[in-house]
Amino acid sequence: MRKEAPEFLRAVGLTKKFRSGESELVVFENLELDVRRGERVAVVGASGAGKSSLLHLLGGLDRPTAGTIYYQRTAISTLSDSELAEFRNREVGFVWQTHYLLPEFTALENVMMPLLIRGESYSEAAPVARTALEEVGLGARDGHRAGELSGGEQQRVVLARALVTRPALLLADEPTGNLDFRTGELIVNLLADLHRSHGLTSIFVTHNLAFAERCDRILKLEGGVLAPLENIQDGRTYV
Repeated sequence: MRKEAPEFLRAVGLTKKFRSGESELVVFENLELDVRRGERVAVVGASGAGKSSLLHLLGGLDRPTAGTIYYQRTAISTLSDSELAEFRNREVGFVWQTHYLLPEFTALENVMMPLLIRGESYSEAAPVARTALEEVGLGARDGHRAGELSGGEQQRVVLARALVTRPALLLADEPTGNLDFRTGELIVNLLADLHRSHGLTSIFVTHNLAFAERCDRILKLEGGVLAPLENIQDGRTYV
């Protein structure tokens, strides 16, 4: 009998609401999520369904209106702001559709930034960042500024920056959304390689079902409900 991987990330009764004037916008309510260590989970759904909001909550970038998020048995939604900042820096790698690279800095300096924020010196951070750039195939471009890099190269810098701190959890929001098909495929394959080589647990928000189907599970967020996606073409259910 196959032994199940231990529970890694869990959301219980997760609710997110926003006030808009006199009214209240409910993004989702009493949402449940369990992610096992080492899984690759894709979250799909229409624009505005709350996928990015969910990712922000799981990564400690925002706080839920109600409910609890457990990361390896720690209730991160109850941590202080400083504790959350340390959690994000040490445990989570973020990849966004918009790269948010600092244009005045080189690729190497952009990748170093999370380590410098952690308090490491330039001399300590530089070789680690250089190794991360080599891992994504950009070792020879470490001295180029963001504007001198192509879209695909910029996204690879983002991957290196996300993983330079050796996080256990990778959260990616539309990581191929701004890329052409060929470059998107390169990033998808690189994400798969990095997931394996870093021993990551990964959650991807994506509209790209071809990308999603390479993951262990596909969940659809619709009407505030997160549930396995049924493939209409062949009847498979991703569970």
